[in-house]
Amino acid sequence: MEYDLELLREVAASYAKKAIEADEKGNPRLAIIYYYKAITTLKKLVKLESRERIKKIYEKRLRQYSARIQKLLGEAKSKRSYSSGKEESEFEKVAREAVIIEKPKVRWEDIADLENAKRALMEAIVWPLQRPDLFRGSRRPWKGILLFGPPGCGKTLLAKAVASNVDATFLNVDAALILSKWLGESEKIVKSIFNLARKNQPAIIFIDEVDAIASVRKSDDNDAIHRVKTIFLTEMDGLLSSPDERIVVIGATNVPEAIDPAFRRRFEKRIYVPLPDFGARKEIFRIHLKGVEIAGDVDLDKLAELTEGYTGHDIALVVREAIMYPIRELAEKGLLSKKDAKPRPVNMEDFLRALRKVRSSITKEEIRKYVEWARKYASE
Repeated sequence: MEYDLELLREVAASYAKKAIEADEKGNPRLAIIYYYKAITTLKKLVKLESRERIKKIYEKRLRQYSARIQKLLGEAKSKRSYSSGKEESEFEKVAREAVIIEKPKVRWEDIADLENAKRALMEAIVWPLQRPDLFRGSRRPWKGILLFGPPGCGKTLLAKAVASNVDATFLNVDAALILSKWLGESEKIVKSIFNLARKNQPAIIFIDEVDAIASVRKSDDNDAIHRVKTIFLTEMDGLLSSPDERIVVIGATNVPEAIDPAFRRRFEKRIYVPLPDFGARKEIFRIHLKGVEIAGDVDLDKLAELTEGYTGHDIALVVREAIMYPIRELAEKGLLSKKDAKPRPVNMEDFLRALRKVRSSITKEEIRKYVEWARKYASE
């Protein structure tokens, strides 16, 4: 997972840079957002990094950014200066940046396999949004859907495919913003997200890493965080209060065991998105190799066999690593700058070399935990 680690390092560095720039320019609200994003990425790096020396560097930065956030929050509390129109417009601008509104163009066939999850989503969301007249009373649609399973297995793609099928507005919500602890303003953000969905129906509110918001409530929780969770639950309860309302909340998580029971009940449909099986792995290779010239010795069946236990994201990294070898050869020969120099087709040896470099990102023990949680709580 060397490539993946490098990508995460770049993301963390980018967020930290933006946070520091906003901090230096006297924009604490934007600084808090980016500090939280940097912290979230650094936590992932700590889990993936095997070198203790590097891990300690990440942990030190985590403590520094957390301390800076607490200081900014303390300064904001003492000023109590959120009422001016100028600051309110600035806040609205930041909030818009944190909620990506889009009309996805993802098709079911763009997602390899996952037929059980697709069928469940069709019944739970697509049909009710297409024919709301048929889903009333006891047949009322579901308000909340939880997609859970290993990271990199297609949860976000599934949510976007649902939105594409019903031409729904897709509100991709940044959980880091909701949990920014802005002394009551997080509550306003939650309410504004649901109001935005009501203005753009049919709408799907998608929250990746929803466990950040819906985690088990504790007695020592910050008051602001406790209020945000309560508001979120209240807003979900209020969905579909009108027969013409067509809004669904889709949450995705890699740690379903962290979900608070109250939130688990609101996510009435809980769908397990597992690792890809043999056929799905073969199809994922096909999808990512579209437009790539491959040699005749490339055996997709063999590659699917060799990648047992890999996530869809892992396989994408294998492909990206493999298709770079012909480009590197051009560069080593000094031919990369010549427009008429073409890379050779990607061969089986390129894939075998890539597989030696890119390993599965998930363990058998982690998979057992997902299966056990699915056995207890999954709807499908």
